[in-house]
Amino acid sequence: MRDRQEVVDRYIELRDRYLKERKEQYLGKLPINCSHNVRLRVKGKGQLGFCQNPQVLSKCGPHKMFLCNEPDTAQRCRVFNCRNTEVTVEAEMKEIMGSPARCGNDYPKLAMLIWFLQEDVVGKTKSFWKKADKILWKIPRLIATGRWK
Repeated sequence: MRDRQEVVDRYIELRDRYLKERKEQYLGKLPINCSHNVRLRVKGKGQLGFCQNPQVLSKCGPHKMFLCNEPDTAQRCRVFNCRNTEVTVEAEMKEIMGSPARCGNDYPKLAMLIWFLQEDVVGKTKSFWKKADKILWKIPRLIATGRWK
């Protein structure tokens, strides 16, 4: 059986790693993260991203459409505006960790460690109350027999 501190250390390590990965994914310069990018379904092609920034569309000619679906296109874009911030990514991660179902679905290893740590705390609380209950039930008997001082 692992020591509680080992489990806490592993939990912190995993949480930080998953948060770092999430920040890279949601704060990266990718088409899906741009606030100007709109995803539309195109028949036979699936969903494609189209830029809706007026500065970009003014340079597109009469069609007023600019396909921004590739990471290279987003990397070169001068008007890229990320729709996520560090604060929102961290808040969403906390929200996921607060919901056992979502945490178990997105981060099963982290959910298992949280469950273990919660069970450890609940188990200690239950054993404390069992001991306290035994002591409290002994007090009237001690008083009745005259052993209570």
